[in-house]
Amino acid sequence: MFKAFLITLSLLLCLNCSALLAKTNENPLPKPYGQGTYIKSKFGQIYFEADGEGTPVVMLNGGPGAARTIFWGALDFLKPHGFQIIYFDETGVGRATRKIPEKFSPTITVEDIETLRKHLNVPKLVLAGHSYGGIPAVQYALTYPDRVENLIMLSASADGVSQQMNVDAAKYLRKTFFPQKWEQLESIRAKGLLTSSPEYMKAFYNREIGNMSDWYDPSKRSGLRKYRSRDKRDGSNLNVYFDMAGLDPEVKISGTLKNVVIDETMFKNFNIPTLIINGRKDWKTTPEMAYRFYKMLPKGTATLKFLEHTGHWTWAEQPEEFAETLTQFLTTKR
Repeated sequence: MFKAFLITLSLLLCLNCSALLAKTNENPLPKPYGQGTYIKSKFGQIYFEADGEGTPVVMLNGGPGAARTIFWGALDFLKPHGFQIIYFDETGVGRATRKIPEKFSPTITVEDIETLRKHLNVPKLVLAGHSYGGIPAVQYALTYPDRVENLIMLSASADGVSQQMNVDAAKYLRKTFFPQKWEQLESIRAKGLLTSSPEYMKAFYNREIGNMSDWYDPSKRSGLRKYRSRDKRDGSNLNVYFDMAGLDPEVKISGTLKNVVIDETMFKNFNIPTLIINGRKDWKTTPEMAYRFYKMLPKGTATLKFLEHTGHWTWAEQPEEFAETLTQFLTTKR
């Protein structure tokens, strides 16, 4: 499930801030990372960074509540083929407006994507949703089908049902393979605490379990991020997570995602070429989840590809196969 990266850089508490900042500036992030554009939106502003020229490929963040920085550089291989990579912070995450007067939901993200498309002044987008990001990607494709050139589901959930499948897989993993840890978590719940409580969340996140749930080969973990942000504006937003998943998110999805449910009847006239690419060893977005969505789509619409030696982060564990799969899909469908 969602990884709450709560580590921040406490520059203001540092006795030698100027020296640290000077060192940071010796190796600034290359453009466009951290040097993007704000767009006026319903609740304030959204934010994006564009890299390359051509058809925009919009990366949609996971979590829910995570920001765009995890994707920096991950799709560089598409730029020589006439694609522009868009790193996007929708309402609630990253550098976009993070506080709004209503609960966060995928519906807000759908309209944020449309606002982005209008700003880019393009007739169609390629949408690439990773993990939770697949849910607003699918909802946008259903709402504005004539404005999507291709849909790419990267180890992605498709709706609230698949997000619950994600939760159930995580529970099974802990209970079956880490019984001592599961017993500790159950003892916290026995106190009447929800899984959103600080005590539960602190016990829930565990490097060993995370390696098993996320990775086929945990040694590849260090290569996940091509670049790292030192800006606290790029941190995750737990309020988005709890609004969408509910206050007991590691047991039952009960937030705004609960009623986001799809079935095959919604895709009768769906003709957007779709790539579903998933890690065979992914305990978050399981192969079962990917196959469920694949079966909903009309015959001939979707391509389903399992990368056999990856977990949740396909581009980090099998980069060559990942790049070849996406490049072939996008260039042959034009």
